[in-house]
Amino acid sequence: MFTTTTTSSPIPVSKVNPSETESQKATAFAATQIDKPQTPEKNAAMAAATQSKSDALRSLLDDLASPDSARRAAAATALGRLADVAAVPALIAALGEADADIAREAATSLGLLHNVAAVEPLIAILKNHDGYFHSVVRAAATRSLGQLRDLRAVVPLIAAIKDPIAEASAEAIRALASLPDPRALPALLEVIRNEDGFYLGTARYAAILGLAHIGGEQAICELRFVSTNQWEDAVIRAAAIEALRPGAAATVSA
Repeated sequence: MFTTTTTSSPIPVSKVNPSETESQKATAFAATQIDKPQTPEKNAAMAAATQSKSDALRSLLDDLASPDSARRAAAATALGRLADVAAVPALIAALGEADADIAREAATSLGLLHNVAAVEPLIAILKNHDGYFHSVVRAAATRSLGQLRDLRAVVPLIAAIKDPIAEASAEAIRALASLPDPRALPALLEVIRNEDGFYLGTARYAAILGLAHIGGEQAICELRFVSTNQWEDAVIRAAAIEALRPGAAATVSA
């Protein structure tokens, strides 16, 4: 597997550490009060917290339109944590940001919001027809599609396994294994067998864990073969042995 792309120059990715706003802290506090007995005073506090959440949403949407790229990335992250589906349209729009940090955080937040409106825009990132999307954006979109668990993503995820960047390929494998669709199994078997030598260890390791998650007779047979193949890569072989251990599938699923 290649580790570089030729379709476009990678967009520099910076690390962003967003801080919570006061309104987000108020929202988090309100969430801790939900299951407690309600008094008139507490009802008033909850009403105030609801207003704070609305204020936080408006503030973060404003930040998402800021000329400061770090502020936009922080807002994209926080909008996922805010758990308000009203942010979905703005986050979908942010997927097209030229700054890969912002697009990546928007893709990640869309997975957290569990709204089906995000499925097709995230699939478009996987297809990446014009080579616009950075590999970190593709990986984040793939991960979110796994969280959304929409079967429209199965065929694009199978294609994304061939992503030339190993981590994006591995994310596609993980997402595919999480979907309840029989088409996932042959795709994972192809990765593990790696007959043309295309897949790096990162992708093959993810496929081993994917088989453990899927389970079934064919998956178990493949894992047994890999675990006893003396010519197999030691790390891949060890992963297959571990996957066959009683209770391992439950650990992988968690």
